[in-house]
Amino acid sequence: MVIEDETLMYRNVVWHTYEIHYSDFNKVIDDFDNKLVAAGLTINGPLFYALHNPPLEEVMLIDMFIPVEQNDVSPQTNLRFQSYYFIDQMLMTRVTGDVEKETEASYEKLFRFIIQNDMQIVSPIYHIFRGDDELQWVDLKVKAILEAGENKRLEEEFMEKHINQADQDSSI
Repeated sequence: MVIEDETLMYRNVVWHTYEIHYSDFNKVIDDFDNKLVAAGLTINGPLFYALHNPPLEEVMLIDMFIPVEQNDVSPQTNLRFQSYYFIDQMLMTRVTGDVEKETEASYEKLFRFIIQNDMQIVSPIYHIFRGDDELQWVDLKVKAILEAGENKRLEEEFMEKHINQADQDSSI
């Protein structure tokens, strides 16, 4: 299932950019965690990352993010800081079970929805790690908007409907 009108919204977010082979993903998580510990930061939300290149490529360009309690970060940490991180009008699907196996199927759900609805992806694909000790899942979110031609068609239909309605109302 794909859910529309989702948001990604966090305060005091730190992040670091990585270009890695997908098989080194766990090393990136360890490196990012080490950067957080070395900076003395207190985690205040879920770990998430933005995948900038098409999924399933062997080399990944990602930004690894996490909200923290602190409202600034020393430049020596090699981490970037943003007071607010907000994206709206996103699509979302959830990956449960074997995340490594199910992520590909979830990408397919998202992309099929986007294609069937004449949309265009305008953001990276965000992977938000969720859960507790008993159950873990990943929310996949991406911002997609109607393609320009589809926007124009919907606008024309709207105008035609309302102009025709106004014409009918004035002739009564």
